[in-house]
Amino acid sequence: MDGVAFRMTTQTAIVGTRGSLLAVAQAEFLVKHLESKGFHVEWKRYTTSGDQWLNGPLDESRGSGFFTKELEDALADGTVDLLIHSLKDVSLERPQGVQIACIPAREDCGDWLVMRKGAPRKCVIGTSSVRRERMLKAAFPEAAFTWIRGNVPTRVKRVREGEMRGEPLHGTVLAAAGLRRLDLDLSDLDVRVLAPEELLPAPGQGALLAETRGDRADLIEALSDLHDPLTARCVRLERALLAGVGGGCQQPLGALAQRLEDGRIRLRGAFATDTGIQNGEAIGDDDTFLVSSVLNQMGLA
Repeated sequence: MDGVAFRMTTQTAIVGTRGSLLAVAQAEFLVKHLESKGFHVEWKRYTTSGDQWLNGPLDESRGSGFFTKELEDALADGTVDLLIHSLKDVSLERPQGVQIACIPAREDCGDWLVMRKGAPRKCVIGTSSVRRERMLKAAFPEAAFTWIRGNVPTRVKRVREGEMRGEPLHGTVLAAAGLRRLDLDLSDLDVRVLAPEELLPAPGQGALLAETRGDRADLIEALSDLHDPLTARCVRLERALLAGVGGGCQQPLGALAQRLEDGRIRLRGAFATDTGIQNGEAIGDDDTFLVSSVLNQMGLA
């Protein structure tokens, strides 16, 4: 998860963020927006439990708040006044008193497969996501999978080196939003844009969430013109599927809600079990119908 936190007194905002380049990069346009509203902004960085734990893949056993708890604690005790998260890393249960400041328009919500040039068909792909591993086995049946941790530049570096923990490594899967926000040079690698049919994104992937306390109406007002109602609706639908499967953000669930040209919403879900992938899809205007229909088709209602 990439999260950012702000503290503001009068016209000053102290921005706390995770130590990754991506956390800062995805917060910069929000910071500039605050500055345009007259706020003086300073930065402070945090290290979360997720940043410290690098000894294995991520799954539901990691619990909730793995990448957000330290930031949420800082908001609760008044150390900071605004948090900005990668929405896909945010737990369903939000702390008491927390309010949404804005959900900006979504970046590319898909995944990219980043590979060494000339990688064999029986390649080794590194990922820390159970969702990505289980779903990609269908698209790449000859591939082997291994776990990889670290921030985006570190994982790209491991692919360039071609090995990890003494074993071959030919590629990794990364969120398109993070790669776009970092604007990394990948010209020496093969990049494949994965279609939703190959790999549905995680619920909320590509979207940001800015949160504050109820006593900071000034922050909500300052960021209100960045709020995108369509993105907010789509990620709410995707997270409703996540709630329906009864798990946290590490569940092997893909979910994607998109508005069609006729104005209706198309909601797709895919839940990866040990034995296969359970899919569901619905199109309509009623959010309750969309969620219940997809959960029923996936056998999870």
